[in-house]
Amino acid sequence: MKKSLSIVLILILMASAFYGCSKAKDAAAPTANESEPSYDSGVPDADVTMSASDFFGAYMDAKTNVQSKIIEGLSSNPDTAISALSFLGSTLSDFYMLPAMYFGLGEANISAALAMAGAQDVTYQENGNSNTITYVDANGQEVSLTGVYDPGRSLICTGSTAGAENVFSETYLTAYGYAAQFYYLADDGTATLYLFAFSGEDGIVGIVSGADRPAPLKGTEPADFPKTAKEWYALNGSTITGVNANGESIELEYVPSADE
Repeated sequence: MKKSLSIVLILILMASAFYGCSKAKDAAAPTANESEPSYDSGVPDADVTMSASDFFGAYMDAKTNVQSKIIEGLSSNPDTAISALSFLGSTLSDFYMLPAMYFGLGEANISAALAMAGAQDVTYQENGNSNTITYVDANGQEVSLTGVYDPGRSLICTGSTAGAENVFSETYLTAYGYAAQFYYLADDGTATLYLFAFSGEDGIVGIVSGADRPAPLKGTEPADFPKTAKEWYALNGSTITGVNANGESIELEYVPSADE
């Protein structure tokens, strides 16, 4: 159990680290953008002036806020701590989506920002609403992420490592907040699909192991669509409910740590 709790703490730290990376975007943004409006993790209206970078940043703020609370809540209870490990893939794979935080900021700013994450030889291409960032990671492998942005409404991304596609992500702004999915194919060939729905401070995460590449979302999915997964976790106010990987129902109260 101690080992499991240690890994859970790493998950929480990684979620916090990604949140910090999202804030580092502000430092990389051109001075001309400093007067642009910021967006919180609520439900912003569709705004065609909202950049791809700000759109994905607002979504990630909502995701990180909900997911970190679920992880912390699960890990604080001995009976549910092991379930927090289900978020390992999602938290690790978030780093594949890091380039989306910088879409539209220009190659010089993107290179400077990703260099802090160990990226080298960064190139950036922008063609209309399509953005592609390619770089060499710390392992010497070429990583590429392409995102097609429908201003203020959706961002659809595909990513590859060493020429093999391993990431598919969709994020939609909806009437209640955000509907999203993230599909990740690991190096060992195992695939996992994560389903997300966030509304303000609340949200649901569904986890499908061994999934095939999913059908595209429509952007009209209901707020509880992640519950179609056999394993899911929801945060509603301070209450965490869900069904774990063994099919067992869980319910507990999230109690913020003393330093929050």
